Amino acid sequence: MNGAAAAIDEVMLNFTPGSLMLLNGILAIVMFSIALDLRPRDFRVFATQPRPVLAGLFSQFVALPALTFLLVLATAPRPSIALGLMLVAACPGGNISNFITHRAGGNTALSVSLTAFSTVGAILLTPLNIAFWGSLYPPTAEILRATHIDPVQVAVTVGLMLILPLMMA
Repeated sequence: MNGAAAAIDEVMLNFTPGSLMLLNGILAIVMFSIALDLRPRDFRVFATQPRPVLAGLFSQFVALPALTFLLVLATAPRPSIALGLMLVAACPGGNISNFITHRAGGNTALSVSLTAFSTVGAILLTPLNIAFWGSLYPPTAEILRATHIDPVQVAVTVGLMLILPLMMA
């Protein structure tokens, strides 16, 4: 193992609670600005025509992790990189995608719906996806055993970044 490869496993991101709160606050403001243009009628179509939402959720929680796993098998990266790829693939889309969709004139209600459903679903599905796909790739097993996700912190973040801004609109 060369020095650069070893160094990537030693990288630590240290966010202070204050900086995380600031980042979450900025993202909440972005979501609120998008929510100002949305109305309940924009979301009602998904009750009668749920196919786009279901296709998006399937893609997020099944197709993307499966394709990422195949990529990991094909490239055999370091275990830390492999698990990182699986983690990113298992996480829901972010609020910035809603902003970009809105600015590009896309279906913002669909984007917000997918973000909301996938973020709430991620509380259960992200750890399950990581556990499932990570356990299938033997080099990630040791790292996987040390993985912990705090569901309370995830719930607080979901509330701050998705539910609160939409309720205020």
